[in-house]
Amino acid sequence: MSNLTLDLGGVVNDAIDQKFKELDLENQVKEMLGDVAKTASKVLTIKMEGSDEEKRFPLVHKQFETLLNVAKIKGVNTLLTGGAGLSKSTAIEQVAEAFNLELASISFSNQTTKTDLLGFVDANGIYRKSGFIDAFEKGKIFLADEMDACSSNVLVLLNSAISNGRIETPDNKEVRVHDNFRFIATANTNLRGAKNGFTARNKLDSATIDRFCVIEWELDEELEEKITNNDGWLKIVRKCREIANTQLDGVVITPRSSYDGAKLLKAGIDIDEVIRMTIIKAMGEDEENVLLKSITANMKKEAVKGATDKRPKVEVPYEELKADDVQTFAEARESEVVEDDDDDFEW
Repeated sequence: MSNLTLDLGGVVNDAIDQKFKELDLENQVKEMLGDVAKTASKVLTIKMEGSDEEKRFPLVHKQFETLLNVAKIKGVNTLLTGGAGLSKSTAIEQVAEAFNLELASISFSNQTTKTDLLGFVDANGIYRKSGFIDAFEKGKIFLADEMDACSSNVLVLLNSAISNGRIETPDNKEVRVHDNFRFIATANTNLRGAKNGFTARNKLDSATIDRFCVIEWELDEELEEKITNNDGWLKIVRKCREIANTQLDGVVITPRSSYDGAKLLKAGIDIDEVIRMTIIKAMGEDEENVLLKSITANMKKEAVKGATDKRPKVEVPYEELKADDVQTFAEARESEVVEDDDDDFEW
């Protein structure tokens, strides 16, 4: 009986081995791990000297560490230039979070006035402080969004403040800069006028441009892929972007088309409608036809399929950004204003 059992066991084992070969489990596992790799992203961990708190950022732009290292330097004003949808503002928000500082901001336009920057004295003689002055005085990160949309005459008011560390407010008082204050601006052009479809942009004064350390913010395709999480849809967007860059003057297809389109597809919106809402938008008929001809039925099918695919969630390894020369901001957050010029906080 025991020999029979052994023989049956051998038959069963052989059958199982054969079934495993048919299932091709090894390749299935490899394919699954490939999907995991596509959704996994480096998690950047930042720990400030003198603090036990760690900040973790699961999705950061490839130039984020550069921005972080520039932003920690007192007296250096930073300008990020690059097209729309490149996560410039998001990166600045992450800098504020990493440094444990509050973020103040303004979105510039042709209607922005010096009152928006400096505040005003009301009818009762009370000075109403602006967000910029508050950040300047209390030590916050100040985001000047779309600075190239603002009149250069208004921005000239900033030159003395951000370069010399002091400014006079409308109530005739001088405010000195806090050691923690950082001015970080964004622009869709190189500050020399309208460019690449951004028509409502101004040519800024050379003295203003000279005040900034300029970082050309690039398209991070890996970050775009992680956030979109739909390879089929991303293929459509990138095909249209390639054609727009090489054949269509003034047509810009940003990563926002990737992000918004993926969300709409996941919500069940028809693929043709998604293409029109996020890529075609207000294009002319000729431009529309050029782009639509490049999108095949199979590409649409893959995009729809990608919206329903479920990729496994995994805990990904992280890399630590060393910041040994950056001190904690706990002291700065406790004190809202600079008491005197001998403030002992240092970067």
